[in-house]
Amino acid sequence: MKTISIIIISSFLLTASCSKEEALKVKTDSAGIIISIPYQWKQGIHLSTPVSNSGLAAAIYYKGNIVIPVSDGGTKRLLAMINSKNGEFIWKWDDRYVPTEYEDITYYFQYNNLLTYQNGTRSYCINLDNGTTHWKHRGDTVFDIRIFTDRDEYYFMIGKIVNHQGYIEYPIYRFDINTGNFSEFISANYSADYIAPDNMIGATCNINKVPGNDSLYSITYAEPLPNWNVNSFLGLYNQYSKKWVYDRKLMAKPTQNTSVFTPPQIYNGKVYANCGYDIVCHDIATGKQLWTRDFGADFMFSGFIIVENKLIGSCENQMLYCINPDNGTIIWQTKGSGTSSRLAYLNGIVYFIGGGDGKLHAVEVSTGKTVWLLDANSIDGTIFASYNPVFVFPAADGKPARVIALTLSNAYCFEAYR
Repeated sequence: MKTISIIIISSFLLTASCSKEEALKVKTDSAGIIISIPYQWKQGIHLSTPVSNSGLAAAIYYKGNIVIPVSDGGTKRLLAMINSKNGEFIWKWDDRYVPTEYEDITYYFQYNNLLTYQNGTRSYCINLDNGTTHWKHRGDTVFDIRIFTDRDEYYFMIGKIVNHQGYIEYPIYRFDINTGNFSEFISANYSADYIAPDNMIGATCNINKVPGNDSLYSITYAEPLPNWNVNSFLGLYNQYSKKWVYDRKLMAKPTQNTSVFTPPQIYNGKVYANCGYDIVCHDIATGKQLWTRDFGADFMFSGFIIVENKLIGSCENQMLYCINPDNGTIIWQTKGSGTSSRLAYLNGIVYFIGGGDGKLHAVEVSTGKTVWLLDANSIDGTIFASYNPVFVFPAADGKPARVIALTLSNAYCFEAYR
């Protein structure tokens, strides 16, 4: 079981400031890695007494600005949009059923000016233009917080049902972002060879639309086995014929960790997934497994990205890997941080916040060279928060590329490494 540091914010005075303060000097360590640079602006994320703030795993962008979690004294937590160029607040949203609840927005769906996310039985949809509630629902069914993009204004989530045989399973539901209305989309073909102690026969885990094809969806699902082991399968489903092109393609040797928690990615006709401790690659058309590699730990927190024809992932074994997506060979590996934020890519550099060291990492994709290990202690006495994302912006309007990251007390904007 992974150990995740839980940071409790000690009492200290924080002030919100968007003005550019006296620049910090560029500093490097003995290995030549940059550990401190000037920031362009900062914005306080606690509008009153500091509290343990909510987390936002995935970066939310809208019209060149970003959405971040903030707090407003006591235990009240909000979402806010800030101007990415100067850090000024554009709006703040606070219309949850339980204002004090901790929000862990790991997945969301965005369509035009609407943003929706799920927290247990509570569904929210926010107008990103003005920070008002477009709709919110509080139902009887608990949905998984994972949200998967469909097409246009539709998205998918996973919910729990008791089927006609009396067994528990988790099918995929399709939602309409305009109304929040939903209907069941697909349930996997479970063998029911083993029934878990809680009477569950299986669960869908992920659904990915196949690029360039309006009818096909790649679906992963899992079945329980004795001794808490899990079998994970891959299937390809045609929504128009309502038939499986193929299903029950075994993804990895079953263990207690063989679940596909992180959404797979489809790239160049192949589907890639983190299945337990393995990265696996299947041909999307046939389901045939092309390669698999065991890393001895998972990529559940950071996930992985595919850029420059390279698969980059931050593993819980505290290594950052660069993998050839064609055959699974390791191109390079370097020291990472174990648990980390999701990875952000810009101009040949991967950025992420380390959960173990609380530093903002920047690594060159072509070489694996670490170029940044920014330490927030030098600017506000805290650490960068790995439960929040790194935001990246390319150069525009004669201004250099930018990186925005959150510490426990402030949001900071830096000039990007490249």
